[in-house]
Amino acid sequence: MRELFDLAEKYGFKAPLVSVPDDFDFKVFVRLCSSLNISPTTSTVASDIFIALQEIEELTASLDFISARINRKLSNVRHHLVQLEKEGLISSEFITTDPIKKRRGKLYKLAIPKGHLIAAVESQKENISSDSFQSVSSSTVETINIERYDDKTRFMELQIVRYLVKAMRTNRKDKSSTISIKLREEGRAKPVLITARAEEGRLIYLPDMSYYASAITWLINHISERLNESEAIGETFTLPLEPLITMAKDIPVSEASAGGYINNAIQSLQRLSATTFDMRDFYDSNKDFIVDIELYYKLFRLEAIVTYEDSKKVEKKAAVIQFPRSTVKSIVAAVKERRTLNDMLLIDSDVFATKNEIEILFGLWAREHLLSGRQAQQLYAWNELRESVAPSSSLNEFKRKFSNMVLANSDPSYRAKIHEAVEKRIVKQVGTCHLSEQRKGELIVEYGRATVQGYLINIGYSPDQGIPVIAFRRDMSALHILGKLEDRR
Repeated sequence: MRELFDLAEKYGFKAPLVSVPDDFDFKVFVRLCSSLNISPTTSTVASDIFIALQEIEELTASLDFISARINRKLSNVRHHLVQLEKEGLISSEFITTDPIKKRRGKLYKLAIPKGHLIAAVESQKENISSDSFQSVSSSTVETINIERYDDKTRFMELQIVRYLVKAMRTNRKDKSSTISIKLREEGRAKPVLITARAEEGRLIYLPDMSYYASAITWLINHISERLNESEAIGETFTLPLEPLITMAKDIPVSEASAGGYINNAIQSLQRLSATTFDMRDFYDSNKDFIVDIELYYKLFRLEAIVTYEDSKKVEKKAAVIQFPRSTVKSIVAAVKERRTLNDMLLIDSDVFATKNEIEILFGLWAREHLLSGRQAQQLYAWNELRESVAPSSSLNEFKRKFSNMVLANSDPSYRAKIHEAVEKRIVKQVGTCHLSEQRKGELIVEYGRATVQGYLINIGYSPDQGIPVIAFRRDMSALHILGKLEDRR
């Protein structure tokens, strides 16, 4: 048992302690948290701990010190450390800081599990064994040239962004097997009813769509090449997982081979395959558009996960994916008529880089309005905005996560003029944003300004309406986004 008396003498630290190595790569740690499905709260606590430890020369501090620095109870900090330890992202040992009685305490150390340890953690969680996968010839596996996608350009069908993503889970812990939402649109007498159902597992979780966007982007390029070569276009393709993960998560191929990424990719593909969508009351004067939506009941079907040997005789995994015939036909027609961008939404893979599900939905919502020319309503109450951007979320969840997005992109030059009706609700100021607390620990922006995805967002109070409002207008950055996208046509 190590004796850490010097920390007690120098800082007054008593066990339990937490530390971080000198050469700790926090970016890699964050990626692992994402790949291992660590909750956003636990990841945030880990980030706060890492930052707080930079104040201490030895990069080691007591949990008492940490809890005070990050404004959390000691028991809460310990809880999150235990959660990280279960996933292999914390190692621990017994130490003592007591020079007299030498009472035993614990030292938690932030850790980055390597190779076999990641695989071991994941295999315990999911029991996914390579023995259960069929082996296929490498000649049947498609080639994905990763360099072709370095510009981060991705495609998604416009109707999916406009409708279906809004019926997906925004809460990772949500165990629902069905989600039904109603979308109201200008010019429609009745709202569109969308129901998402899970067949053999949980519903699609919104971040799963990064894999779908990558697969569709590859499919568009594949179809473009095959049409030029006058080859027949099929519906089923065997796609190597590692390049698909690289496209979805913006990581090097060398990192995509880690067990955590592979197994989480498989789970995402399984959820994408297991979910079907029904749409009702969806009628419009454009008959072709209606038929396309009604046929598009499933994003794709995951036929199997298989293994193959690459050119170096290393065993790799691939996904056998069957796209709906309607999807293939639509892409073929779009490519032939050079109207891909009319039926597809061009996005950046960065849209999926955040752990904030509401920020993902807002990014897609904003991009769809920018590219389609649909004018976003200029002024929203909180629930109006929730119904437009993320109707499957609860109002509390939406307000909290939308506020986090505004905080992360806040305008440092903003100066709030706080109305007296709101003044007493404000409990904290972070940067230029003024926050209230709707529940314990859940902070909501009452006054703030931010620029996100080409829109200037202002949150404030309307004396005329007597409620908080969120105002939008296109920012100059919208011209930059549109210019970049025009260059990619």
